[in-house]
Amino acid sequence: MTNQTNKRLVEEFFAKISNGDLPGAFVMIHGDVAWWSAGGERLPFSGVKNKSEFVEAMTAISTIFPARFELVPTGMVAEDDRVAVELAGHAVTADGRNYENLYHSVITFKDGKIIAVKEYHDTLYAKIVLVDGQG
Repeated sequence: MTNQTNKRLVEEFFAKISNGDLPGAFVMIHGDVAWWSAGGERLPFSGVKNKSEFVEAMTAISTIFPARFELVPTGMVAEDDRVAVELAGHAVTADGRNYENLYHSVITFKDGKIIAVKEYHDTLYAKIVLVDGQG
């Protein structure tokens, strides 16, 4: 696949998440995906997730952010089967607190689907807002 095609797939994937089309986003993930998110073992959303674990975690996020969880690409670089993407995240928690985080992910494709992700974000901020329940 071309670099432009992979970048378009990244845009499409995050548009589906941002618009609440989680089933549509999940179809874009390879069955053998390894989705790693920073934060260590003490954070429930961190570590390596297989597809079913990732689907479960993303589905659970809808209880934390009942309206929507926007992830908007702000920059991308593609090479071979990988896309590095910067994302601006925005959501409002169920109790009305704003959640604003920045992400950087390296996404690898296989057969037109996401096969691997390395996701970096401000894990202390995520813990404070999402785990500790503070604004």
